Amino acid sequence: MIGLFGLFGIAAAVAETFPSKPVTLVIPYSPGGSSDVVGRSLAQKLSEIWKQPVVVENRPGATTTVGAEYVSRAAPDGYTMLLAAPPFVITQYVYPNLGYDTEKNFEPVSLVAYFPLIMVVNPSLPINNLKELIEYSRKNPGMVYPSPGAGTTPHLMGEMLAKHEKLDTIHAPYKSGGQGVIDLVAGRLQFFAGAPAEVMSHMKGGKLRAVAVLDDKRLSVLPDLLTSPEQGFGYLQAQTWSTVVVPKGTPKSIVDKMSGDIATALQDPGLKERLVSQGAVVVGSTPETLRDFYRKEHAKFGPLVKAIGLKPEQ
Repeated sequence: MIGLFGLFGIAAAVAETFPSKPVTLVIPYSPGGSSDVVGRSLAQKLSEIWKQPVVVENRPGATTTVGAEYVSRAAPDGYTMLLAAPPFVITQYVYPNLGYDTEKNFEPVSLVAYFPLIMVVNPSLPINNLKELIEYSRKNPGMVYPSPGAGTTPHLMGEMLAKHEKLDTIHAPYKSGGQGVIDLVAGRLQFFAGAPAEVMSHMKGGKLRAVAVLDDKRLSVLPDLLTSPEQGFGYLQAQTWSTVVVPKGTPKSIVDKMSGDIATALQDPGLKERLVSQGAVVVGSTPETLRDFYRKEHAKFGPLVKAIGLKPEQ
Protein backbone atom coordinates (compact mmCIF):
# COMPACT_ATOMS: atom_id res chain seq x y z
CA MET A 1 0.00 0.00 0.00
CA ILE A 2 1.40 3.39 -0.96
CA GLY A 3 1.89 5.70 2.00
CA LEU A 4 1.27 9.42 2.14
CA PHE A 5 4.87 10.30 1.33
CA GLY A 6 4.74 7.87 -1.58
CA LEU A 7 1.73 9.70 -3.02
CA PHE A 8 3.53 13.02 -2.68
CA GLY A 9 6.50 11.50 -4.46
CA ILE A 10 4.36 10.26 -7.32
CA ALA A 11 2.67 13.67 -7.65
CA ALA A 12 6.03 15.43 -7.71
CA ALA A 13 7.35 13.03 -10.34
CA VAL A 14 4.27 13.58 -12.52
CA ALA A 15 4.70 17.37 -12.32
CA GLU A 16 8.43 17.11 -13.00
CA THR A 17 7.88 15.24 -16.25
CA PHE A 18 4.92 17.39 -17.37
CA PRO A 19 4.47 17.96 -20.22
CA SER A 20 5.86 14.98 -22.09
CA LYS A 21 3.76 15.57 -25.22
CA PRO A 22 1.99 18.48 -26.97
CA VAL A 23 -0.52 20.51 -24.95
CA THR A 24 -3.70 22.01 -26.44
CA LEU A 25 -4.91 25.50 -25.51
CA VAL A 26 -8.56 25.91 -26.49
CA ILE A 27 -9.61 29.48 -27.25
CA PRO A 28 -13.43 29.77 -27.41
CA TYR A 29 -13.30 32.60 -29.96
CA SER A 30 -12.56 32.95 -33.65
CA PRO A 31 -8.98 33.81 -34.63
CA GLY A 32 -7.92 37.45 -34.60
CA GLY A 33 -9.63 38.87 -31.51
CA SER A 34 -7.94 40.13 -28.35
CA SER A 35 -8.37 36.80 -26.54
CA ASP A 36 -6.83 35.00 -29.50
CA VAL A 37 -3.84 37.34 -29.45
CA VAL A 38 -3.30 36.77 -25.72
CA GLY A 39 -3.71 33.01 -26.04
CA ARG A 40 -1.35 32.63 -28.98
CA SER A 41 1.30 34.83 -27.37
CA LEU A 42 1.11 32.81 -24.17
CA ALA A 43 1.14 29.50 -26.03
CA GLN A 44 4.29 30.46 -27.90
CA LYS A 45 6.13 31.33 -24.69
CA LEU A 46 4.93 28.18 -22.86
CA SER A 47 6.15 26.08 -25.79
CA GLU A 48 9.61 27.49 -25.20
CA ILE A 49 9.47 26.83 -21.45
CA TRP A 50 8.02 23.33 -21.72
CA LYS A 51 10.03 22.25 -24.77
CA GLN A 52 6.77 20.87 -26.13
CA PRO A 53 4.33 22.39 -28.64
CA VAL A 54 1.35 24.24 -27.17
CA VAL A 55 -1.21 23.97 -29.95
CA VAL A 56 -3.90 26.64 -30.15
CA GLU A 57 -7.33 25.33 -31.09
CA ASN A 58 -10.10 27.86 -31.77
CA ARG A 59 -13.56 26.54 -30.81
CA PRO A 60 -15.96 29.51 -31.02
CA GLY A 61 -19.71 29.41 -30.61
CA ALA A 62 -22.65 30.07 -28.26
CA THR A 63 -20.91 32.86 -26.33
CA THR A 64 -17.82 30.70 -25.63
CA THR A 65 -19.83 27.77 -24.21
CA VAL A 66 -18.86 25.45 -27.09
CA GLY A 67 -15.17 25.65 -26.23
CA ALA A 68 -15.76 25.54 -22.48
CA GLU A 69 -17.93 22.41 -22.67
CA TYR A 70 -15.33 20.71 -24.85
CA VAL A 71 -12.60 21.29 -22.27
CA SER A 72 -14.86 20.30 -19.37
CA ARG A 73 -15.10 16.83 -20.92
CA ALA A 74 -11.39 16.46 -21.65
CA ALA A 75 -9.11 14.16 -19.67
CA PRO A 76 -7.97 15.81 -16.40
CA ASP A 77 -4.28 15.38 -17.13
CA GLY A 78 -3.16 18.94 -17.93
CA TYR A 79 -2.92 18.40 -21.66
CA THR A 80 -6.07 20.40 -22.48
CA MET A 81 -6.36 23.98 -21.23
CA LEU A 82 -9.08 26.60 -21.74
CA LEU A 83 -8.44 30.31 -22.13
CA ALA A 84 -11.49 31.57 -20.26
CA ALA A 85 -12.85 35.11 -20.59
CA PRO A 86 -15.77 36.93 -18.81
CA PRO A 87 -18.53 34.83 -20.45
CA PHE A 88 -17.05 31.88 -18.53
CA VAL A 89 -18.74 33.40 -15.47
CA ILE A 90 -21.65 35.28 -17.03
CA THR A 91 -23.12 32.45 -19.14
CA GLN A 92 -23.68 30.46 -15.95
CA TYR A 93 -26.62 32.81 -15.29
CA VAL A 94 -27.83 33.11 -18.88
CA TYR A 95 -28.00 29.53 -20.14
CA PRO A 96 -30.23 27.37 -17.89
CA ASN A 97 -29.04 24.06 -19.33
CA LEU A 98 -25.29 24.41 -19.67
CA GLY A 99 -23.48 21.12 -20.06
CA TYR A 100 -21.00 22.10 -17.38
CA ASP A 101 -20.62 24.11 -14.18
CA THR A 102 -17.77 26.62 -14.04
CA GLU A 103 -17.00 25.79 -10.40
CA LYS A 104 -17.65 22.04 -10.37
CA ASN A 105 -16.05 21.07 -13.69
CA PHE A 106 -12.90 23.20 -13.82
CA GLU A 107 -9.71 23.82 -11.85
CA PRO A 108 -8.47 27.43 -11.82
CA VAL A 109 -4.87 27.81 -12.96
CA SER A 110 -3.97 31.46 -13.54
CA LEU A 111 -5.35 34.94 -14.06
CA VAL A 112 -3.18 35.81 -17.04
CA ALA A 113 -4.14 39.46 -17.55
CA TYR A 114 -7.09 41.79 -17.48
CA PHE A 115 -8.04 44.73 -19.67
CA PRO A 116 -9.99 47.50 -17.88
CA LEU A 117 -12.83 48.77 -20.06
CA ILE A 118 -12.66 52.35 -21.29
CA MET A 119 -15.84 54.40 -21.51
CA VAL A 120 -15.80 56.38 -24.74
CA VAL A 121 -18.23 58.68 -26.53
CA ASN A 122 -18.63 60.12 -30.00
CA PRO A 123 -16.61 63.37 -29.89
CA SER A 124 -19.49 65.39 -31.33
CA LEU A 125 -21.24 65.11 -27.94
CA PRO A 126 -20.56 67.67 -25.16
CA ILE A 127 -19.30 64.93 -22.84
CA ASN A 128 -15.88 64.84 -21.16
CA ASN A 129 -16.45 62.73 -18.04
CA LEU A 130 -18.88 60.27 -16.49
CA LYS A 131 -20.95 62.95 -14.75
CA GLU A 132 -21.51 64.74 -18.06
CA LEU A 133 -22.36 61.43 -19.75
CA ILE A 134 -25.03 60.72 -17.15
CA GLU A 135 -26.44 64.27 -17.23
CA TYR A 136 -26.56 64.28 -21.03
CA SER A 137 -28.27 60.89 -21.06
CA ARG A 138 -30.94 62.12 -18.64
CA LYS A 139 -31.69 65.08 -20.89
CA ASN A 140 -31.58 62.92 -24.02
CA PRO A 141 -33.31 59.59 -23.30
CA GLY A 142 -32.78 56.80 -25.79
CA MET A 143 -29.01 57.06 -26.16
CA VAL A 144 -27.72 53.92 -27.86
CA TYR A 145 -24.65 51.92 -26.93
CA PRO A 146 -23.20 48.82 -28.64
CA SER A 147 -21.72 45.61 -27.30
CA PRO A 148 -20.22 42.43 -28.78
CA GLY A 149 -23.46 40.66 -27.83
CA ALA A 150 -26.02 40.25 -25.07
CA GLY A 151 -24.48 39.18 -21.79
CA THR A 152 -20.98 40.42 -22.61
CA THR A 153 -19.18 42.73 -20.18
CA PRO A 154 -19.75 45.89 -22.28
CA HIS A 155 -23.47 45.10 -22.38
CA LEU A 156 -23.66 44.55 -18.63
CA MET A 157 -21.74 47.77 -17.95
CA GLY A 158 -24.37 49.64 -19.98
CA GLU A 159 -27.10 47.92 -17.98
CA MET A 160 -25.35 48.67 -14.69
CA LEU A 161 -25.00 52.36 -15.57
CA ALA A 162 -28.66 52.61 -16.57
CA LYS A 163 -29.81 50.73 -13.46
CA HIS A 164 -27.81 52.77 -10.95
CA GLU A 165 -28.48 56.15 -12.57
CA LYS A 166 -32.06 55.39 -13.71
CA LEU A 167 -31.28 56.16 -17.34
CA ASP A 168 -33.31 55.31 -20.44
CA THR A 169 -30.71 53.83 -22.79
CA ILE A 170 -30.87 51.33 -25.66
CA HIS A 171 -28.57 48.34 -26.11
CA ALA A 172 -27.49 47.48 -29.67
CA PRO A 173 -25.82 44.04 -29.83
CA TYR A 174 -23.25 43.43 -32.57
CA LYS A 175 -21.24 40.37 -33.56
CA SER A 176 -18.06 42.06 -32.33
CA GLY A 177 -17.02 45.13 -30.41
CA GLY A 178 -15.15 46.38 -33.47
CA GLN A 179 -18.35 46.49 -35.54
CA GLY A 180 -20.06 48.58 -32.87
CA VAL A 181 -17.11 50.97 -32.73
CA ILE A 182 -17.46 51.64 -36.47
CA ASP A 183 -21.03 52.86 -35.95
CA LEU A 184 -20.01 54.79 -32.83
CA VAL A 185 -17.33 56.64 -34.81
CA ALA A 186 -19.89 57.32 -37.54
CA GLY A 187 -22.22 58.95 -35.01
CA ARG A 188 -24.97 56.35 -35.20
CA LEU A 189 -24.32 55.40 -31.55
CA GLN A 190 -23.45 57.54 -28.56
CA PHE A 191 -21.26 55.72 -26.01
CA PHE A 192 -19.48 52.42 -25.39
CA ALA A 193 -17.58 50.65 -22.61
CA GLY A 194 -14.97 48.89 -24.72
CA ALA A 195 -11.75 46.97 -24.40
CA PRO A 196 -8.61 49.10 -24.90
CA ALA A 197 -7.65 47.29 -28.12
CA GLU A 198 -11.03 48.19 -29.63
CA VAL A 199 -11.00 51.91 -28.86
CA MET A 200 -7.46 53.25 -28.29
CA SER A 201 -6.52 53.68 -31.95
CA HIS A 202 -9.71 55.71 -32.54
CA MET A 203 -9.00 57.81 -29.44
CA LYS A 204 -5.55 58.71 -30.76
CA GLY A 205 -7.07 59.77 -34.05
CA GLY A 206 -9.67 61.96 -32.33
CA LYS A 207 -12.53 59.82 -33.60
CA LEU A 208 -13.57 58.82 -30.08
CA ARG A 209 -13.29 60.66 -26.76
CA ALA A 210 -12.43 58.71 -23.61
CA VAL A 211 -14.25 59.76 -20.45
CA ALA A 212 -13.05 57.16 -17.90
CA VAL A 213 -11.13 53.98 -17.22
CA LEU A 214 -13.57 51.59 -15.54
CA ASP A 215 -11.08 50.38 -12.95
CA ASP A 216 -9.59 51.48 -9.64
CA LYS A 217 -6.18 52.13 -11.21
CA ARG A 218 -5.18 54.29 -14.15
CA LEU A 219 -3.79 52.61 -17.25
CA SER A 220 -0.06 53.02 -17.79
CA VAL A 221 -0.68 53.69 -21.48
CA LEU A 222 -3.29 56.39 -20.62
CA PRO A 223 -1.92 57.94 -17.42
CA ASP A 224 -4.03 61.13 -17.62
CA LEU A 225 -7.40 59.37 -18.02
CA LEU A 226 -9.27 59.38 -14.69
CA THR A 227 -10.72 56.17 -13.29
CA SER A 228 -14.41 55.73 -12.50
CA PRO A 229 -13.78 55.76 -8.70
CA GLU A 230 -11.79 58.99 -9.06
CA GLN A 231 -14.88 60.50 -10.68
CA GLY A 232 -17.19 59.28 -7.93
CA PHE A 233 -18.62 56.22 -9.68
CA GLY A 234 -16.81 53.35 -7.96
CA TYR A 235 -19.58 50.86 -8.75
CA LEU A 236 -18.82 51.16 -12.46
CA GLN A 237 -15.80 48.88 -12.79
CA ALA A 238 -15.29 46.03 -15.23
CA GLN A 239 -12.66 44.35 -17.30
CA THR A 240 -12.30 41.87 -20.05
CA TRP A 241 -9.88 39.23 -18.86
CA SER A 242 -7.96 36.16 -19.88
CA THR A 243 -7.61 33.25 -17.49
CA VAL A 244 -6.49 29.63 -17.80
CA VAL A 245 -8.46 26.69 -16.43
CA VAL A 246 -8.23 22.92 -16.83
CA PRO A 247 -10.70 20.07 -16.29
CA LYS A 248 -11.63 19.25 -12.70
CA GLY A 249 -9.49 16.49 -11.25
CA THR A 250 -6.24 17.59 -12.86
CA PRO A 251 -3.51 16.78 -10.29
CA LYS A 252 -2.66 19.74 -8.05
CA SER A 253 1.04 19.26 -8.76
CA ILE A 254 0.41 19.82 -12.47
CA VAL A 255 -1.92 22.78 -11.84
CA ASP A 256 0.71 24.42 -9.64
CA LYS A 257 3.43 23.82 -12.23
CA MET A 258 1.28 25.30 -14.99
CA SER A 259 0.50 28.32 -12.86
CA GLY A 260 4.15 28.92 -12.05
CA ASP A 261 5.24 28.52 -15.65
CA ILE A 262 2.55 30.92 -16.87
CA ALA A 263 3.80 33.49 -14.35
CA THR A 264 7.34 32.96 -15.68
CA ALA A 265 6.17 33.34 -19.29
CA LEU A 266 4.45 36.63 -18.48
CA GLN A 267 7.70 38.08 -17.15
CA ASP A 268 9.22 37.86 -20.62
CA PRO A 269 9.84 41.51 -21.59
CA GLY A 270 8.62 41.08 -25.15
CA LEU A 271 5.37 39.34 -24.18
CA LYS A 272 4.72 41.70 -21.30
CA GLU A 273 5.25 44.82 -23.41
CA ARG A 274 3.01 43.45 -26.16
CA LEU A 275 0.15 43.02 -23.70
CA VAL A 276 0.71 46.28 -21.82
CA SER A 277 0.71 48.23 -25.09
CA GLN A 278 -2.80 46.88 -25.70
CA GLY A 279 -4.02 48.21 -22.34
CA ALA A 280 -3.49 45.02 -20.32
CA VAL A 281 -2.65 44.70 -16.66
CA VAL A 282 -0.43 41.61 -16.64
CA VAL A 283 -0.86 39.33 -13.61
CA GLY A 284 0.09 35.63 -13.72
CA SER A 285 -1.64 34.56 -10.50
CA THR A 286 -1.83 31.49 -8.31
CA PRO A 287 -4.83 29.14 -8.64
CA GLU A 288 -6.14 30.37 -5.27
CA THR A 289 -6.04 34.00 -6.40
CA LEU A 290 -7.94 33.11 -9.57
CA ARG A 291 -10.55 31.22 -7.55
CA ASP A 292 -11.14 34.34 -5.42
CA PHE A 293 -11.27 36.48 -8.57
CA TYR A 294 -14.01 34.27 -10.02
CA ARG A 295 -16.02 34.53 -6.79
CA LYS A 296 -15.96 38.32 -7.04
CA GLU A 297 -17.03 38.20 -10.70
CA HIS A 298 -19.91 35.87 -9.82
CA ALA A 299 -21.00 38.24 -7.03
CA LYS A 300 -20.87 41.22 -9.40
CA PHE A 301 -22.59 39.83 -12.47
CA GLY A 302 -24.87 37.07 -11.17
CA PRO A 303 -27.40 39.40 -9.51
CA LEU A 304 -27.27 41.87 -12.41
CA VAL A 305 -28.00 39.20 -15.05
CA LYS A 306 -30.89 37.92 -12.97
CA ALA A 307 -32.23 41.45 -12.37
CA ILE A 308 -32.41 42.30 -16.07
CA GLY A 309 -33.79 38.86 -16.94
CA LEU A 310 -31.23 38.18 -19.64
CA LYS A 311 -32.11 35.20 -21.85
CA PRO A 312 -29.93 33.30 -24.37
CA GLU A 313 -31.93 34.49 -27.35
CA GLN A 314 -31.31 38.14 -26.46
